[in-house]
Amino acid sequence: MQFSLRRNLLSVAGLSTALFLGAAVPASAQDKGTLDLLVKKGIITEAEADGVAKSAAVVTPKDAAVKRLQFEGLLQTQYDWISTDDRAATTPATPSPGATNQFILRRAYLGAMADLGNGWAGELVLDFAATGPGQVSAPPQGQNTQNLFEKAIVTKRVDGWGLATAGFQKVQFAFEENTPNAELKPIERSLATNYFTGPWGGASTGRLGFGNKRTGLYWSGLVPAVDGLFYGFSVTNGIQSTTSFGNPAPGTAAYNEFAGWANAGYGNNLGELTYKFGLNFGYAGDANSTSGAPGVPAQNNAIWGYNPYATLTYDGLTFTAEFIQAEVDNGRVNGAGLTSRAVPYGFNLTPSYKISDQWEVVGCYSFLSTNGRGETISQGLRNAPNPLVGGAFDTAWSLYGGVNYYIIGNDLKVSAGYEFAQYSDRLGGGIPGQLFTGPRANVSVIRTRIQLLF
Repeated sequence: MQFSLRRNLLSVAGLSTALFLGAAVPASAQDKGTLDLLVKKGIITEAEADGVAKSAAVVTPKDAAVKRLQFEGLLQTQYDWISTDDRAATTPATPSPGATNQFILRRAYLGAMADLGNGWAGELVLDFAATGPGQVSAPPQGQNTQNLFEKAIVTKRVDGWGLATAGFQKVQFAFEENTPNAELKPIERSLATNYFTGPWGGASTGRLGFGNKRTGLYWSGLVPAVDGLFYGFSVTNGIQSTTSFGNPAPGTAAYNEFAGWANAGYGNNLGELTYKFGLNFGYAGDANSTSGAPGVPAQNNAIWGYNPYATLTYDGLTFTAEFIQAEVDNGRVNGAGLTSRAVPYGFNLTPSYKISDQWEVVGCYSFLSTNGRGETISQGLRNAPNPLVGGAFDTAWSLYGGVNYYIIGNDLKVSAGYEFAQYSDRLGGGIPGQLFTGPRANVSVIRTRIQLLF
């Protein structure tokens, strides 16, 4: 009786193991060998093995050259409540805008990585929650700036030296922008980062569209002789788009100039202190170009910028600081109604502390000065309502405080936070960029998010 019970238990355990193997990995000769071995040892019967083999899902690469195929995904479901208190809203005809109050599917990534061996690989990631061109104000800069592609690359790893990449991905500019979405400490990126790297807002107003994702050639390198020293460079299209830009008509901007990006940094440990610091640099010859907006000559306008940063971690405490500045050709309209160069800048200070393995408190202070270009509230704070009186502000700052609860690290995480932002030096008077004609606007933001990463 005991022998029969033991045999039955072994049979159940073995069958469970076989079912797991059949469901979790592609069916192959190796899996058949595993089932045959279980039959030979008497753990499962031949009929049970045949049943497993017939019910197992078969997942195989299209090409035999693929050595390994790995799926990946990210799901973020979020709640936003955002209220804009417009100090210029003084009459019933010009009230403050209604508050944002909604659930959103913030990101829904699904992708695959293929390893072809000998250092060759590829990765394709789609975002099914992307909304299309949306907030971009003028073509062709708006073509697929926000699109389904999160990443589409072919890579070649050179052992000990680095990684060569061809395709569509983020360039190395703005440290917070290049922090993986699943690893961000605050729920959303800061208003300063959004200004420099978010979709282009226009030739003489709004976000710069500098950095973020571009199509081109990339190199991320290491220096074998100096442990911790890294560098990189890339050549990409000058504007944010995955599509071709067409053949421009005579007298309009060509949108055919490249962008160059370079970065270098060093990271290491000093006892229990982990540190990293570096500098990112970029130049794009037509990043602020226009096809001939009213009053603005059609020409290729360049943007260049730099971004020093540093991050320190010690005993659960992490502190990150970065500064971002850019020069924008014909980037604003001056008091005489003519375009002139704009030199906006901003910075982020982000401390966080792990109270335990699961609980973390986070703060962030962000500051932005657009040097006369202006930015709307919704461009800096995602989903925030804009005032009904006037649109753009020259300066802004925000203060964020929140908590992260790591159920299973970043794989399963719940976050909640409150952010207060103040936008001041309202642009107006019919001449953007110079005349500050209205009072400030205060913004209160509450966000919560649950994240699943696999």
